[in-house]
Amino acid sequence: MRIFLAITVPDEVKANLAAAVKRLSPIAPDITWYKRDQFHLTLAFLGEASPAILPHVTAATERVCAKHAVFACRAYGFGFFGTKRNPKTLWAGVDLTPELDGLRDALWEELEKFGFEGDKTDFRPHITLGKSREASRNHPVIEAMDEDENIAFGEWDVTRVTLCESRTSPHGMIYRALANTALA
Repeated sequence: MRIFLAITVPDEVKANLAAAVKRLSPIAPDITWYKRDQFHLTLAFLGEASPAILPHVTAATERVCAKHAVFACRAYGFGFFGTKRNPKTLWAGVDLTPELDGLRDALWEELEKFGFEGDKTDFRPHITLGKSREASRNHPVIEAMDEDENIAFGEWDVTRVTLCESRTSPHGMIYRALANTALA
């Protein structure tokens, strides 16, 4: 199974993200746009794992969350991975606060004890809005995102970390919560 640790996004923020997708989707038909129930902030993508490791991942998450207090999170602005000529992933930005960065680092420190390899690139917290097909050129959507760069999607208190499973389906990715762990 494919698993990851994430921060869930509250309904009000999801509604604002969905409204942005609705505005952008007509000018970028080559993008596979995410739906409301797919929005989340990934902290640690663990990839393919045996179900037998789940109790260990859950216990590691509990150890980390017990040491981290509830903190505020803010989603705003747009960005992308790839190039302006060929953007691969379109996203809404999330503030990289010391609390968020510390939580992610502590999770990876625990998870590496079980053989998971942490992402060595700079952490760029984001909520994926859509993914581009391989050869797509989407200049109009990048221009629209640039024009609306200061858009605010909302703020919320992060109260838990969720262990999720992701599965592919003909209708896009399906995410299922396997466990929720409360922050201190």
